[in-house]
Amino acid sequence: MKKTLLSLLLLVASASASAAVITFDDLPGNETDVIVDGYRGFQWHNFGAISAGAYPGSGYAAGTVSPANVAYNRDGGTAAVSSAASFNFAGAYFTSAWLDQELAFDGWRDGQLVYSTEVSYVLDTTTPQWIGLGWSGIDTLVIYNSSGTPWAMDNFTVPEPASLALFGTALAGLAAARRRKPASARAAA
Repeated sequence: MKKTLLSLLLLVASASASAAVITFDDLPGNETDVIVDGYRGFQWHNFGAISAGAYPGSGYAAGTVSPANVAYNRDGGTAAVSSAASFNFAGAYFTSAWLDQELAFDGWRDGQLVYSTEVSYVLDTTTPQWIGLGWSGIDTLVIYNSSGTPWAMDNFTVPEPASLALFGTALAGLAAARRRKPASARAAA
């Protein structure tokens, strides 16, 4: 019983640890710099990183969930994140930089639209909003805004392959613990 409980706890722990969070804090935070293609394995179209202290009182400052920087759509228009390999997008925090606005999202795979938000998400300048989409197997995430003005994004979250392997190991451990029980103990349970 104790081994099964331990295996179950490992399984739960590995499932909750299965995300990589891109915080943009390792970038300089100079608003004139673009986020270069290849950063953290993605191509960043119309993205820069800005320091939380660049514009006190703005949505950039309010939207910084991690300590130092946020990503933002540089020209205020549509932005996209893409990869040569498919990825899963769990979600991210978004805040409008200067005025309330709405965002909508599309997920693409091999040039085909596979996901689209049914509703727009309303952003303000004071509170970061977690937008969790949970989309899997996309190679491009497109972000549209209603106003054409900048927004901030922080804690871009995608599953981490190493954690998925840990999840598989925990499942194997649970199965092995179950097999090790004597047949009479399994029948009594």
